[in-house]
Amino acid sequence: MFEYIKGSLEFIGKDYIVVDNQNIGYKIHTSNASIADFKTNSEKVTVYTQLIVREDDMSIFGFSTREELKMFQLLTTVTGIGSKVALAILSSIPIGRLTGIIVSEDVNSLTKAQGVGKKTAQRIILELKDKVDSKMAIIEPSLISTQLLDNDTEEAISALMALGYTKGEAKTTINKVKDSCNSIEEIIKKALVFLSK
Repeated sequence: MFEYIKGSLEFIGKDYIVVDNQNIGYKIHTSNASIADFKTNSEKVTVYTQLIVREDDMSIFGFSTREELKMFQLLTTVTGIGSKVALAILSSIPIGRLTGIIVSEDVNSLTKAQGVGKKTAQRIILELKDKVDSKMAIIEPSLISTQLLDNDTEEAISALMALGYTKGEAKTTINKVKDSCNSIEEIIKKALVFLSK
């Protein structure tokens, strides 16, 4: 119904703002990140909005960017995620980092958001990993390294076994060298150097 609302910022609550537009005050539920954005330009704000209608309630949710609104809309498509939980997630985790968490399937980081347990985090990742814009993802370097190594360890072991080493030799050696590596090729190369000593 409302694409956006423009007006002056009249009040900031814990998880909402009030925007005055032609002497009508709109109560708009929003995230911590958007509240911070609105504070920097309180005279005239543009809030990208979605009206949520239920049997006993009509609420406006809005954000300082279209990207955050889109993420909110995506989160509310996930089974069992309502508008309040979606807002709590966006208030706990900045959108770029949230996108990175979903893209990299980082369940543990997602469970740090209020109202999100392990099963809910897994469901969010499963349902949204192919829908989010990966270009917006901010992924922690340590997380990339850890996940890369976890995924590639078995492949590196198989490669060394194909070269005649036992599984035990391969696994022990890879565990010794993998922490200083950033790719499967580097793991195998360093493992071979170690084994040839």
